[in-house]
Amino acid sequence: MLTWILGLGGVVAAVPVQASDDHGAQASFAVRAQHLRLFGNEVVHDGVLVVENGKVRYAGDAKRAGEIGHDVIEHDGWLSAGLVACRSYSGTRGDTLEGKRPLTAEARIADVVALDHVDFERALAAGITTMVIAPSAANVVSGATAVVKTHGASFVSREAHLALSFSDSALRFNRYPTSYMAALGELENALARPSGVWKRVADGKLPVLLDAGSRDEIQRAVRFAKDHKLQGALSRAPWAGELADDVKQSGLAVIAGPFDVGTAERSLASVVALAKAGVPLAFGVDAPWNSEEGLRLSAAMCMRAGLDGRTAWESLTSTAAAVAGAGTRVGKLVSGYDADFVLWSGDPLDLTSRVVAVYVDGQRAFGGAE
Repeated sequence: MLTWILGLGGVVAAVPVQASDDHGAQASFAVRAQHLRLFGNEVVHDGVLVVENGKVRYAGDAKRAGEIGHDVIEHDGWLSAGLVACRSYSGTRGDTLEGKRPLTAEARIADVVALDHVDFERALAAGITTMVIAPSAANVVSGATAVVKTHGASFVSREAHLALSFSDSALRFNRYPTSYMAALGELENALARPSGVWKRVADGKLPVLLDAGSRDEIQRAVRFAKDHKLQGALSRAPWAGELADDVKQSGLAVIAGPFDVGTAERSLASVVALAKAGVPLAFGVDAPWNSEEGLRLSAAMCMRAGLDGRTAWESLTSTAAAVAGAGTRVGKLVSGYDADFVLWSGDPLDLTSRVVAVYVDGQRAFGGAE
C-alpha cells in the first residue's frame, strides 16, 4: 500500500512501496479525509472515498468501508464533490456569437470549444470540475450549450440546452427582429410546427436556457416556458425571486450570478426568495471575463443574505449538475458516479478554505503530489 499524507500545504510526507506514486494514473485508490462533505449539510467525520476505474465505489464513514484494499491518500482536511458551474464561456476564445443571423438553432457551442484551453486550468484551481459552456445571449436563438469536464478533454454533452434570449441584448435597430414582439413571434412560429432541434425542445428532450434581465423580460420568458411546457432554466434573471411563485409554477430552475462585492442586495434577496419557494438553483461564473473563484463567492454572498447552507452547497454541486443535465454522472459522491472530487484545506463553503488537489474521473488534475 502507498499512503500519501496530505496536510494544509499539500503533500508533506509519503511512504512508498511497490505501487506507482502518481494517483492520477492509477485505476483504484482511496482517500481518507478528516471531513467528507456529502449531500446538503451532511458531513462525515473520518470519511473515506473509494475510487475504482474513474468511478466512485464508496463514500462515507471510514469505519463502515470494510477492507479498502487499495492505496490510500490521507488528507488532513475536507473532501467534497467537484463544483459545477452552470454558465461560462471558457475555452471559446470569445467566439460565442453568430453575428449575421439572429436565429441559429442548429449552432453548437461545442464546435468552438478548445478543451485544452488554459481557461480550464483556472477552473480546476477553483475546484470546478464540470462547466456548462453557453453561447452569447446577443441572439434570439444562439444554439446549443455544451457540458464539459475541466480536465481530460471530454464533453459530458455536446447539446445540453437550446439557448434563447428574452433580453434586449438580442435586439438591434439594424437587424430583424427589432422588437420584443417580433422576437417572440419568431419563437412561437418555431414551436408551432417544430422540426429538428425545435422538435426535441417541444418533446422535452432538449431543455432550454432562457436569458432574461429585467422584470418584464423574466415575465415573458416564464410565460413562454409555461405556455409551451418547456423544461430548463432561467439564466441571469437577477430579480427572478420577485416572481418566485410564477417561476416555481413554470418548473424552471434559475442560474444566478455571478455575484461580487458590491452586488445589489436586491439581487441576493432574489436568490433567497427563489430558494424559499423551492426553485432549483445553480450559479454561473461567466469566465473568463470573471474569475472562476467567483462561483463559491456567489454562494457565500447569498448565504450571508439568508440562503441556507444546504441549498448553497447543492447549488454548487448536485442541483447544478441536474440543471446541467448531468445529474446522474456528476455533482455527488455516490457509487457509480464519476470520481470528480476536491480536497480542501477547510470547509468549501468557507471562503478562507483553499483547493489542495482536484481529481476528475479519478485522475489527479490539479495540486497534490508533484
